[in-house]
Amino acid sequence: MATWLDSTDFARYALIPEELLPTWEGTEADDVIHEYVSALRLAGHDILTLGAEPLSVTWLAEPLTFARWYYADDDTGLLSAVRTAMTANRWEDVLSLELGGRYVLTDAAYEADRVLDSLRAAQQPAEALRVELPPGRYRVQSLTIDPDPKTRFLLERLLPE
Repeated sequence: MATWLDSTDFARYALIPEELLPTWEGTEADDVIHEYVSALRLAGHDILTLGAEPLSVTWLAEPLTFARWYYADDDTGLLSAVRTAMTANRWEDVLSLELGGRYVLTDAAYEADRVLDSLRAAQQPAEALRVELPPGRYRVQSLTIDPDPKTRFLLERLLPE
């Protein structure tokens, strides 16, 4: 089973470079709250945001994919469903951005102290996930999958360009 961030009250997550995290104020992504996938630029870094709905989210490192939980009994079979979806031709291009290094995925509204405390305490439920990416330009693509009639996930994958 994956580690999931509980659904956000503010309907957006941010993938924050670790080096910018100590100065994160929790208001930087306010302008993109209604976008499913967006990016903002801060201190020379692209920051990926996932928003528009307060869905739980997880990071799947091997397929470089974020999964958001619409509905499901559990996440058993998620990884195999994502692997199957990788070859689907229904992926929609959303945006391109420059990423690379160590990041933290968290509720965009959380201030730095809360995120750092969560990472130090390794608390459950988790409020932040660590993400590491090789440097480069990435295309973000979205796809909704329904592995069965009672299961739906929204995926955002990062494709190296």
